[in-house]
Amino acid sequence: MRRRWGWCTGVTALIALSVKASAVEVDSNLGRWAAGGYAEGYAIVKTDPDTQRQRPAGIVDLNLTGDVRPNVRVYLDTRTIVGGTPEHASGFGVFNVRDTFQDLSPSLEVEEGFVDLFLPRLDLRLGKQKINWGRLDTFHPTDVVTPRRYSDPFLMEENDAKIGVPAVRASYFPPDITNGAVAEPNLNLVWVPVPVPPRFPTENERWFPATVSVPPELEIPQGLLGAGLPAATVHSTLQTDNAPPPQRLDAGAVGVRATAVSHGVDWSLSYYDGPETLPAFDFRTVVFSPSAQRLVSEGRTPTVADLESLEADATLRPRFGRIRMAGGDLAFPIAGFTARFEAAYGNNRLLPRTTADLLSPANIARAVTPQLGSTIDQLLKGQAVPINLGDLFVARDTVEWGAGVDYPYHGWTPVVQINQMLILHNSTTLLINDVDTRMLIALRKSFLADRLATEVVGFQGFERSYTAGIARVTYSITDNLRIRVGYLLLAGTRRSVVGQYRDLDEAFVQVRYSR
Repeated sequence: MRRRWGWCTGVTALIALSVKASAVEVDSNLGRWAAGGYAEGYAIVKTDPDTQRQRPAGIVDLNLTGDVRPNVRVYLDTRTIVGGTPEHASGFGVFNVRDTFQDLSPSLEVEEGFVDLFLPRLDLRLGKQKINWGRLDTFHPTDVVTPRRYSDPFLMEENDAKIGVPAVRASYFPPDITNGAVAEPNLNLVWVPVPVPPRFPTENERWFPATVSVPPELEIPQGLLGAGLPAATVHSTLQTDNAPPPQRLDAGAVGVRATAVSHGVDWSLSYYDGPETLPAFDFRTVVFSPSAQRLVSEGRTPTVADLESLEADATLRPRFGRIRMAGGDLAFPIAGFTARFEAAYGNNRLLPRTTADLLSPANIARAVTPQLGSTIDQLLKGQAVPINLGDLFVARDTVEWGAGVDYPYHGWTPVVQINQMLILHNSTTLLINDVDTRMLIALRKSFLADRLATEVVGFQGFERSYTAGIARVTYSITDNLRIRVGYLLLAGTRRSVVGQYRDLDEAFVQVRYSR
């Protein structure tokens, strides 16, 4: 209890200090500079007391903008977080752009830091930045350039979830084409020199997915692997291990996006060639017999009876592949509605299976039987034996599309959207169905001269039957101070991307002061 009150006191003090802060603007010989940001206290209330805890968090985001020349701008955005999801944190640290698993608290991260150069018909941006593609709500088939952090995957705002990548971005604005038939054209080129991995929770954190966990015990039936072999109990442990992506220029990414307006339709075409930015992992398992190891160390000879109790050390290690994406999007008004459409073809996307499939008796027999004799011989010699259970993530081609409409009506803004993913040429059971269809419905409304904002957002998956819903109310006490409360609902089959989190329903509260 003392520790819990300590965190709450720290968060309260953080908010109290932030209220005294104010944005600062300074004119000097080095140009015009402005500083701002926000401080936030954030806490959740679990509805299932048996799920992993998540400590209250204090967040301070500070940004600095400098117009050092009429055509040169400098921008820096940093974020510090105390508390939150990390367990057994290694202490204060600065997040890097090489590791997938980073358990830091307190932590500091440079969210973005870049220089803008504005030239006639050409804008250049150099430095760490976040790149946003697509027009749909929440689900963007073409938005593949920037990786994300998954420490709080359902409540974190979309742009906050993105990890800035070191990149060079050039935007060219040619003249309108054919007397305005193609207006406001823009050609956007992006080069990301080296890969940046997504950031994933560690195995002891609240949002570590159940589908990549391992059971503490696994039973191997008698005779499954061969006649005369006893039944065995395998005691399993899982750990995560970093494996940074290759830091080479030829492993980086290039992207191009062309946008314009034609006959009232905003449209874009996109292409990306570079690292997969969704999380993907290798699953490696090593098995040994503690009894055999002990007997060998004592100079005695183990027997097959020493194979009745085994131990398995499983390791989850990041995997990096290279993908290509070609797609486009458009938006246009029609009869008071705004319609949006987005689609993309993905080549070699890395898609998840589940560890339950890899650890099924049939798959274990498939993996062990061809080398059964040598495996038993090594185990009885007290050795640790690697077992290749197959790929946890497999490369497949995909087609993703989505269509949505919204219609403002007397201050209400309803949104209806359909998204679908088609996995091509697949013969493997995946966590995602070969055809995965989801419907998103959102309703937003403000009251009290926009001081009170309400929002309900939910989406339903059909083929695998999963549901996610968020209801939240935000009240602006002043122009700078707001409080937000809400509830997150998760449901569905465990063999789905959302349903695996179904025990993690929660209420939440956020208090933010910003300038």
